[in-house]
Amino acid sequence: MRSPKQLTVQIFIFIQALFAMLGSLYYSNFGDPVKNIAQGFLFHGEGGLEPCHLCWWARILMYPLVFISAMGLIKKDNRFTDYILPLAIPGFILEVYHYLTQKVFTQSFFECGTVNPCSATQAVDYFGFITIPFLCFTAFGVIIILSGINTVIEAKQSKA
Repeated sequence: MRSPKQLTVQIFIFIQALFAMLGSLYYSNFGDPVKNIAQGFLFHGEGGLEPCHLCWWARILMYPLVFISAMGLIKKDNRFTDYILPLAIPGFILEVYHYLTQKVFTQSFFECGTVNPCSATQAVDYFGFITIPFLCFTAFGVIIILSGINTVIEAKQSKA
């Protein structure tokens, strides 16, 4: 039996994963939304930002979370977070590393291109610390926390 609190947590997991996926698609197709809004239009055909090597790996780990969480909601599977965590935890670690590559190390152990290096911020650097990897590891972090809350609720319900 799914409690209203647990349903809310599960919906937020889905929404967070969906926004992360749509956000990454927006950046790669249309560029920086803040700059676009400042220019007076949200969608334009000038092209977006090319994802770096580490961004592609983050996408590989993030995009399935949308479909796993949607199926968990549809099938009323309260333990779908068991399938989310094996993708979200490595994604979080990868994006923390990616962020540190941008802000601290400036060199990556991964093979990043010279045209689009993983250390580049691609003009997305809000307030001096919010970059695309920052947004991504925040999304993974929120999903991990919500998955942990869902697991605790499920454990309490199974004991009752």
